[in-house]
Amino acid sequence: MSKKSQFAVIAVFLTFLVVFFAASLILPDRDFSERENRFLEGRPKFSFEALFSGKYIAEYETYSTDQFPFRDGWITLKARVERILGKQENNGVYLGEGDTLIEPFHAPETDVIQNNMTAVNKLAEGTEVPVYFALIPGKAEVWADRMSALTPNDSQKDLIDAAYALSQAETIDIHAALSAHRDEALYYRTDHHWTTLGAYYGAAAILDAMDRGSTPLADYSPRIVSDSFYGTTYSSSGFSWIAPDEMRVYVEPSEALTITNYYSGAPEAGLLYDESYLGKKDKYAMFFGGNTPLLTVDTGMEGERLLILRDSYTDCMAPFLFDAFSEIHLIDLRYYRASILQYIEENAIDRVLVLYNVDNFSTDTNFFLMGR
Repeated sequence: MSKKSQFAVIAVFLTFLVVFFAASLILPDRDFSERENRFLEGRPKFSFEALFSGKYIAEYETYSTDQFPFRDGWITLKARVERILGKQENNGVYLGEGDTLIEPFHAPETDVIQNNMTAVNKLAEGTEVPVYFALIPGKAEVWADRMSALTPNDSQKDLIDAAYALSQAETIDIHAALSAHRDEALYYRTDHHWTTLGAYYGAAAILDAMDRGSTPLADYSPRIVSDSFYGTTYSSSGFSWIAPDEMRVYVEPSEALTITNYYSGAPEAGLLYDESYLGKKDKYAMFFGGNTPLLTVDTGMEGERLLILRDSYTDCMAPFLFDAFSEIHLIDLRYYRASILQYIEENAIDRVLVLYNVDNFSTDTNFFLMGR
C-alpha cells in the first residue's frame, strides 16, 4: 500500500472517530427505544467505590452500547452484512422459513423447574378449589422445522413433560393442541407471542380440560385491527426488511361485559381492546391495555369464577373463556404482591389456572408468591 493510500485510510478512520465522538457529545441520550420497545441505560453515576468494584465500568459499557450514535441503523447494517455472508442469525434471532423470526430456546437448570413446580404445588395444596397448570410452547418448539436443523434449540416438550411429572395440579396439554395445527398462523412472525388464532386453540384445550364447551372456530368472524404489527423479536433482530404481521380479534365485547383495572378500582369502558395502542410501537398492549397487576372481568354470564395466574400470553386468550365463566380474574405476579390464597378465599374463586409460556416459566422469579 502506498503512503498516500495509508494516509487516506488513516484520515477516514480518524474522521470516523471524530464524527462519532462529536455525535455522542451532541446527541441527547434516549430514555426509550421505540424500535426495541425497551428502556435504554442512562449514564451511570460515578463514584470511586463503583469504579474500583468494577460496577461503574460494567454499567458504562452497557450505557455506551445503548446510547451509541445511530444505533438502530447499525443494527440493521449488521443484520444485512450477516445475511450477505450467509448467516441466518443476528443478535440471537434466527431468520427462518417464511421470514419467521425465531429466538431458539435454551433450557434452564433443573432446579428452576423444581423450584417453580414447588410453588405451583404449594398453591394446589393450600386451597380446596381445583388448580390447573398449563405451559404454552413457543414457536421455537412448534415451528422448529422453520429453522436449520443445526440451530442450537433445546426441546420445550422435554421441559413441559418434566414439569408436568412434578405437578400436583391438573395439567393441560396445550403442546398437543398447537402441534395439531402447526401449519396454521399460530404465532406472529415478528414477535414471540402466539396470535389470536393460536390462543383460540390453547383456550379450546383449557375449556375441554375443565369440561366446558368451546365455540367452534367457524362461528367467529375475525376482524383485522392492524396490518402493521412489528413485535419485539423484530425489534431486536435488525432484520428491518421483514414484512409486518396482521393482528386480529375474534371476540367482540358485549354490552354486559365490564372490566375493572387494579389501578382504577372501578369498571372502565374500552379495556378489552384499547385500540389507541394500535398507533404505537407496542401494539400487542391493545389487549387489556398492556401489563397490569390485576384485572377483573365480569362477563355478564352465569357460572363460576376463574382466577388465572399468568403472563402476557393470556391477554389475547382470555376473551375465548368469557362464555364459560361469570368472572375471570387475571393476576400478573410480576406486579402483584398480595396473598394469592387470601385472594382466592375473599373473591370466592371456583377454579385457578396457572398459565405461562415456557420461556417465561423458565425465567420468572415470582412463582414463590403463588403459595402465600
